[in-house]
Amino acid sequence: MNIKSRTSFDVDKFNKMVDEYTEQSYPLDLPQVTSYEDFAQKYPPINKQALMAVSDTLIHGDKLKNCYVISTSGTTSAPLVLASRIFQRVTEDSYPYQIRGFMAEHVFCADDTVVNLLTAGCLGYNYEGMCRLLEPIGSTLLPVGRPDVMNNMPSLLGTMARFKANVLVGSPTGIIQIAQAAEKLDVDLAITKIVFVGEAFHLGKRGFIQSLWPKAQFYSLYGATELGFAAVNTPAMVPHSHLILSDWFFIEQTDAGELLVTDLKAPVVPIIRYRIGDVGEVIQAADSKYYLKIGQRVAEEFSLGGHRISLTLMEQALIAAGLPAEAFQVKLSTTDAGKDCVAVLIDVEKSAIDASLIISLEEQLFHIPKLKEAVARGVAVVKWGSNADFSYNPRGKLNRLLDSRNQVSIAC
Repeated sequence: MNIKSRTSFDVDKFNKMVDEYTEQSYPLDLPQVTSYEDFAQKYPPINKQALMAVSDTLIHGDKLKNCYVISTSGTTSAPLVLASRIFQRVTEDSYPYQIRGFMAEHVFCADDTVVNLLTAGCLGYNYEGMCRLLEPIGSTLLPVGRPDVMNNMPSLLGTMARFKANVLVGSPTGIIQIAQAAEKLDVDLAITKIVFVGEAFHLGKRGFIQSLWPKAQFYSLYGATELGFAAVNTPAMVPHSHLILSDWFFIEQTDAGELLVTDLKAPVVPIIRYRIGDVGEVIQAADSKYYLKIGQRVAEEFSLGGHRISLTLMEQALIAAGLPAEAFQVKLSTTDAGKDCVAVLIDVEKSAIDASLIISLEEQLFHIPKLKEAVARGVAVVKWGSNADFSYNPRGKLNRLLDSRNQVSIAC
């Protein structure tokens, strides 16, 4: 593995972080470094399983105390338990203080009325973190949480209108839910900013938003449960290129495009050269700032009939069939007869899926030799579904691949 690009590595900040872990008697080997090259030699990249082992070691060592415990959702793999203490030491040179200034410079202002639609609780931190970030900026804050949990949408929309809400913060799914409800109930909202996290805001969804709120502009926050907010893209920037908070996140790009992230905030569970699961490109601009152009998730593939099949091939098949491929989902399950069931859910209404469309879809899908072979051998079946069948995780994210074949068999 070779490193193709990276942000600037701050040796002193890294060593200061390592010293903090040493002072707390961490049962881990965390040596100091003299240079980036020394760092790369002493700290090999780690994957999620390795980070889970570090987390388990610290939990057993009674180190995850006096902290804010968080966890990944566990939708696509076993949950990873992490922890934070960033709000226990808020000084001018701390991450909470500096990200507040960063967001005030690029995204929010005191005149904004912000509706926080991020998922509250669920062992996450984005919702609470966003509330804590917005309050000192001086924005008016409506802490809603996931809109589908609310049981009185007319009242919610009425409150938003009454307070002249102009900013929606959330996953694309939650934001679209508010937009659809506002259109259905004919509630006039003067939305000017859409701030989204968790996944891409696809062109079709953007078109719907702008047909409803023509003045709305889109802001993208890049981050992860493991990291918090790490980069931002605004309308003033090159599309899809996110300005990295490089004082707090050291990011490396391998020659294959895989991203390795080191969290310099001294999180309770050290995150050093972590394979975050994203593909991207680290770019240094003319102003010497670092930007991240984000691609798809790493290893979006599944096993079928003894072979590995990439979701990229599924995406190409949908495009060849003339269908939108910005949002789709593959659900894997096991039938009563022990076959693998591959349910391909596409971003169209249920009424659009008819016999002629299925013929066209299967013609393209069976251009994938390994999938066609599995069906021909009788070890797999394919079925189709619409966007009404999409499954979102508890935090409102649409994962493109859900594998439940280790669960009880279902009819397919």
